[in-house]
Amino acid sequence: QVATVSFKSGPAQISREAGKRRIYVSFNVSGRDVSSVVKEAQQKLNEKVKLPPGYYFTYGGTFENLQKASARLMIVVPLALLLIFFMLYLTFNSFKEAALIFTAIPMSAIGGVFALLLRGMPFSISAGVGFIALFGVAVLNGIVLISTFNQLQRDGMDDVFKRVWEGTRIRLRPVLMTAMVASLGFLPMALSTGAGAEVQKPLATVVIGGLITATFLTLVVLPCLYIIFSKRNKIKMKPIATFIAGICLMIAIPAAAQQPASKRIAINEAINLTKGNLQYEVNNQQIKKGITQMKTATLVPKTGVFVENEDLRPGDKAGILKIGVSQSIAWPGLYKSQKNLYNEQLKYHQVSTAVIDADLKKEIRTAYYQLWYLQDKEQLYRRLDSIYRSLSSAAILKVKTGDSPGLDSISANVRMNELQAVLHQIVRDMQIQQQALMQSTNSNEGLLPLPLPLEKMSITGTVVGSAHPVLALQTQNINISNAGIAVVKNENKPEFSGRFFSQRLWGAKDPVSGFSVAATIPLFGASAYRNKVKVAEADMMLQQKQYEYEKQVLSSRQLQTLQEVEKNRSMLSFYETSGLRQAGEIIKAASLAYRAGEIGFSELSQFLTQAIEIQKNYLDNLNNYNQSVIQYNYYINQ
Repeated sequence: QVATVSFKSGPAQISREAGKRRIYVSFNVSGRDVSSVVKEAQQKLNEKVKLPPGYYFTYGGTFENLQKASARLMIVVPLALLLIFFMLYLTFNSFKEAALIFTAIPMSAIGGVFALLLRGMPFSISAGVGFIALFGVAVLNGIVLISTFNQLQRDGMDDVFKRVWEGTRIRLRPVLMTAMVASLGFLPMALSTGAGAEVQKPLATVVIGGLITATFLTLVVLPCLYIIFSKRNKIKMKPIATFIAGICLMIAIPAAAQQPASKRIAINEAINLTKGNLQYEVNNQQIKKGITQMKTATLVPKTGVFVENEDLRPGDKAGILKIGVSQSIAWPGLYKSQKNLYNEQLKYHQVSTAVIDADLKKEIRTAYYQLWYLQDKEQLYRRLDSIYRSLSSAAILKVKTGDSPGLDSISANVRMNELQAVLHQIVRDMQIQQQALMQSTNSNEGLLPLPLPLEKMSITGTVVGSAHPVLALQTQNINISNAGIAVVKNENKPEFSGRFFSQRLWGAKDPVSGFSVAATIPLFGASAYRNKVKVAEADMMLQQKQYEYEKQVLSSRQLQTLQEVEKNRSMLSFYETSGLRQAGEIIKAASLAYRAGEIGFSELSQFLTQAIEIQKNYLDNLNNYNQSVIQYNYYINQ
């Protein structure tokens, strides 16, 4: 009577914290460090998710523990280092000897970092704890060695070289045993794969790697430093300093080699890098040449200076001395037509810039998306390799327990080896595409796409065939041919020449001046001159036909690539709607069935091959679609 009872859908549980409702979204991280995953999630959520007022994100769990532990380590590690140095000073009552032994810490840290890089492990809290443990063990060997040196000095061995040699010889076995015992003790932790391995492996890896370099320091570098800082002996510092510098370089170079040589950029950034391509510099030089050439269009032939002597009668000493200058000039219209021709040639190189832009944009997109496709393909095969490694372990266990014959284990190993060969080939293909990108961008740095799934390109415009720079360049060829016709026609026009002279008759008092003007007309070979005009006109018609042909080819290829885009898009829709989802379900169900013993390895291999083939075909079709879109965008000048 007082209420209406009905069933409604609602949340199974409403969680609250500090008086506010809270919804948990949890996930596990595999193959990456938690910090980088959370940073990437924060970036994407900030860019793509707009929360209503009053809602906000918080990141807890392992990431929150990581932040708290990192803050504690920022205090604990410096405090531990200070305590180590303080204890060393109390032990030896000398800052010099404490500092000598303290040098084991940076050398051991180099080994720990190098070991993490070698095993592909990120820095974690357990690795930080491992560094603290490593510093203590590394310092211990230095204490053993320096104490021996001091004891030999108290026993009357004043020669520092003999003291160092004898002390190092005596303490060689104890130093090696200290390092080996600690390393062998941590070895099971470094190789563990069971529960807690994610905590044990980084710690043990840091200690083992650091002890290797720390032992090297203790036996080689530390004795050299002890000799250098010995006050009672004046020794030659240069050989020892050179030796130590060489040792440091040997250790630093491998560590530096682990730094990534490639840079990840977006496609728009890669396109912007093409401004440094050498083709632009070549074309700019052509433009500068054309600008300079235009200034030569009005070039007049050289001025002549002549001296003549004429005899009036043979044998008579009287004669005429004639001095003057001569100048010839072409038909005035020739200079104008030449300037027009040079101007059209200059415009040709200016239009070529747009052609270079279009070609390089296509090259960059082709290489970038091909590299992106290979990057995703590599990740796909690495996931498959991980699955086969896991199943191989299960197959080996089944063989040991007698649940299956050894054929499953052999098949899994063969499949893993095949995958390694395919991965090696993919890596080589990626290097080839990187070289193509480096050439197009004139860069010495390797470029890689962003670490995101391969995206589906879109057509960026409509058909604008007449605006394509290739047609504009051919139009300019027609203009150059027309300007050439005008030049040839003006070359057939008359040319003029003139002379001005001053002459004196032998024996006369006053000179006589005069001038002469002449015009050259093509009276003979007129047909040859007309044929030159016809040749120029034929070249113009050739360029016109070439323009029509290239326009036809461009239009045809636009339609062909558009049909190719539509064909690839129709096939791609199948994988996007159902194919990829079904492939994931096949892998998951087949793996569970194999571990449960419901199917054998041969059936499992068939299911995995089918699922991976679907995912591979999706990547292949997506790459084909993107490449066809790149070609189409090129033909419509987008």
